[in-house]
Amino acid sequence: MKAVATKLVLMLCLFLTTSSLVAQDQRLRMGSRLPRDAFLSDFQLMSDILKQAHPGMYLHTSKEQFADDFAETVEKLRTAGNRPSLRQFFLLATEALDPIRCGHTYLLPPPSVQDRLQYGGKLFPIPIKVFGNKFYVDQRKTDLPFGTEIISINDRSPAELLSILGPLVSQDGFVESFRETYIEDNFSELYAIRFGFTESFDLQVRRSDQSSVETISIPAKRASNLYDQAEPRASREGRELAFRIDFPNDSTAFIAIDTFDSGNGSPPFRLYKSTLKKFFSVVDRHEDSFDNMIIDLRYNDGGYTRNEMLLYSYLTNNPFAEVDNAEILTSELPYKQHLDREYVTKGLAKYYQRTLSKDFEESYNGTLQISEDGNPIIPPNRKAFDGKIYVLIGGRTYSAGSSFCSRLKAAHPNVEFIGEETGGASGAFTAGTLLMYTLPNSRCKLAVPIIRYQTVKQTKSADRGVMPDYPVKQTLEDFRAGKDTVLQAALELVKDD
Repeated sequence: MKAVATKLVLMLCLFLTTSSLVAQDQRLRMGSRLPRDAFLSDFQLMSDILKQAHPGMYLHTSKEQFADDFAETVEKLRTAGNRPSLRQFFLLATEALDPIRCGHTYLLPPPSVQDRLQYGGKLFPIPIKVFGNKFYVDQRKTDLPFGTEIISINDRSPAELLSILGPLVSQDGFVESFRETYIEDNFSELYAIRFGFTESFDLQVRRSDQSSVETISIPAKRASNLYDQAEPRASREGRELAFRIDFPNDSTAFIAIDTFDSGNGSPPFRLYKSTLKKFFSVVDRHEDSFDNMIIDLRYNDGGYTRNEMLLYSYLTNNPFAEVDNAEILTSELPYKQHLDREYVTKGLAKYYQRTLSKDFEESYNGTLQISEDGNPIIPPNRKAFDGKIYVLIGGRTYSAGSSFCSRLKAAHPNVEFIGEETGGASGAFTAGTLLMYTLPNSRCKLAVPIIRYQTVKQTKSADRGVMPDYPVKQTLEDFRAGKDTVLQAALELVKDD
């Protein structure tokens, strides 16, 4: 009887605690204040999870330096008053993660804030394009004409905003190109996280056909309306399809692949696979005509490595493995009680553990390295292209997209890269299986990748992205005229070669 009563009390406590957390989560705003010790507890849990799960914590910093930086950030929280705001915690927590310099390690606001960012919150309504430290309107159907320069937003210059919002974006190594493009793509949400939701924005602008500066006020737009009614960005016109094929001249084949993110057997994967098959079949049938190939990866933000390898199999005559090496800290998932079950269900967690146990084995130095079975040798496709290859890259070329470029650059003697540094690091990086944790007090979500990959042998500039052989940036004039500066440069190189 006593045991039954105790169990009922525990169940009631669990119910009340869970109900309290759910209610708290629904009420949380970035301005919400909680006891300092609650946030400090989340900080400590974040540190403990990273140390047990993240195999790439010290790729770009030392263990000692990270400890010093983390302690310094914790001290800032200790001096933030007895009841700091959720925004203060979030900004300091992202600051604490920054020294890891891993683009797959990041913090998300609690679900209540994410809901407002996606549905009910009021956001900055104009898509922007960044050139240097300047913002320009990147949409044709807005109150401001396309190409208008935005000189300030609520009395802050673009340069100041880029500096303030930059720390909210995690990045690989010391690659700055990714941060700029991420801010460009997610400016409205980042602004709201940092400064809060507002009903209107005061702007200073200079229209492209005028030299004078005017001051205007524009209303914010509800997030749901902004996404539902948004016209495509002007800079992405013609990029509505993720995979695109063209033959710009008699000797050149062109393919754009904007993502590797399609699961095996899914409709997007079948489309991707059939697109590659169709494209390379045409090139193979006319192999005497097509001496050059342009592969556009400027918008490829990564995805599944099997998709990256499928493309690579059409570009090599040699068998290859997925990676040069990969390692994990443990095949168990640490701190399971804090896993976010919306992202990592119990079934998915069990699948992760089975796969990790099967694909990784203990090596001579005590680490868990990928096994031969987990890293099989892949044969080249019989229709592999052996002509000259030009790859278009930029700050959005990330994760598996950047990994593909590292592989191609290291092994292919007949490839040239055109554009800007890739957003993903060229050396080792941590990605693969991504665990999402809920920090119990702030309800923020912590993303932790648990596989450290080395696609190719270590490069000298492992903390930077893949560098272009021909650096080319989109110009403001071509942007306003709707011209693709980088693609035109590639076509000129084809002509010269």
